[in-house]
Amino acid sequence: MTKERRWWQTPQLRMSDEEEERRVSWLELFFDLIFVVIVSELAHSLAGHVTWAGVGAFILLFIPAWWMWIGGTFYNSRFETFDVSYRLFTLLQIVAVAAMAIFIHDGAGKTSVPFALAYAGARVLIIAMWLRGGYHVPIMRPITTRYAIGFTLSVALFVASIFVAPPLRFVLWGIGLFSDLVTPLTTAQLQASLPRLSNVKLPERYGLFVIIVLGEAIVAVIRGMAADEGLTLALAFNGLLGIILAFGLWWIYFDFIARRHPRSSIWQLLSWSYLHLPLVMGIAAISAALSKALPLHESDLTANLRLLLAGSVSFVLLVTGLIELTLRREADEPTDHRVSFALKAAASGVALALGLFGAGINITTLLILLVLLIVVQMVYAVYVWFNQNT
Repeated sequence: MTKERRWWQTPQLRMSDEEEERRVSWLELFFDLIFVVIVSELAHSLAGHVTWAGVGAFILLFIPAWWMWIGGTFYNSRFETFDVSYRLFTLLQIVAVAAMAIFIHDGAGKTSVPFALAYAGARVLIIAMWLRGGYHVPIMRPITTRYAIGFTLSVALFVASIFVAPPLRFVLWGIGLFSDLVTPLTTAQLQASLPRLSNVKLPERYGLFVIIVLGEAIVAVIRGMAADEGLTLALAFNGLLGIILAFGLWWIYFDFIARRHPRSSIWQLLSWSYLHLPLVMGIAAISAALSKALPLHESDLTANLRLLLAGSVSFVLLVTGLIELTLRREADEPTDHRVSFALKAAASGVALALGLFGAGINITTLLILLVLLIVVQMVYAVYVWFNQNT
C-alpha cells in the first residue's frame, strides 16, 4: 500500500488493529546509525576501565542514550507520519544524539557537563514531540501531558547538575533518569483504557538495535585481535570463539524473541520493552570484555575482566529468558517457555559461577565454556523447530 504523502501533516494516531504491514522506514534505519557510534564509544570506554567504577559509568551513560532511542521509537509507533515535519524532527533528533555521542566517551568524567546539557537538549525535543502529538490527538493528551511533566523534571535535574560537582552531579542524573524511566509506567492504567499502541513493527525496531550491539561484538573481536603484535594460532582460535559467541547470541535472540510479538497487555508490552535495556547493555559489555581479553596472554586474565565477560553472558542469558516470558504464545509455537527459561537460567547460573569462582581459568578455556552454554540454547531451538510436526 502506498503511503499518503503530504508536505505537512498533523500527528496521526496509530492503533494496533491497523496497518498490519507497517515496516521500519529507511529514515528510522538512518537514525539508528548514530547509535552505532554511541555503542562503540561506550564499549571502548568500558574496555579501558574494567572496574566497578567503570561499570557504573557505563550504565549511567548507556541509559540516557538508550532512552533517547526509545523516545523516538515509541513516538513513531504512536504518531508516525510521512511528511516533511517527520523528517525534520528526525533530523533534529540525529543532531541532538550526535551531540551526546561527541561527549559520551568521558561523559562521567571531563565531559560530564556538556554531556548533561546535550541530553537535556535532546529530551526537550522529545517533550515537544509528545506535546505536539497530544495537542492534535486530544484522546492522547492525558498521557502526553504526564510524559511532559515527568520528562521535564528529568531535564531540570540534568541542567541543575552542571552547577554541582561529582558525585552529587551523578546523583542528580540518577534521579532524573529514574523520573524518565518511571514516567511511562505511571501512564499504564491510562493507556489500558485508550486505543492500544501499534506494536506491529516494534519487534523489528528492537531487533535492529540488538543487531547494532551484536555488530559491536564483532568489531570488538577484530579490534582485540588487531591490538596484538602478531597473529598467533592461539589468538586466531580465541577470535574464532569470540565470533561464535556473538553468533550464538544472535541465534538465541532472533530464534526465541525477535520473530514473536509481546502480549497485548500494556504491562507485558512495557516489561518486554524495559527488559531490552539490560539485554543490550549486557551485549555491549560482552563486546568491551572481548576487545580487552583477546590480546591477553593466557595467564593475564584478571578477576575483574573474567567477571565482566562471564557475568555479562550470564546477565544476557537470564534477561533473554525473562523477555521470552512476556511474548505472545501462538498455537503453533514450538518452544515451551518454561523449558526455555529453565535452560537459560541454569546456563546463566553456570556463567556467573565461572565469573565469580573461576580463578585460574585462562581466556581460551573461559570462552570455550561460555560458547558451550550458548550452544545448549541453540541446540534446544533447533530440536523443537525441526520436531514441531513429528
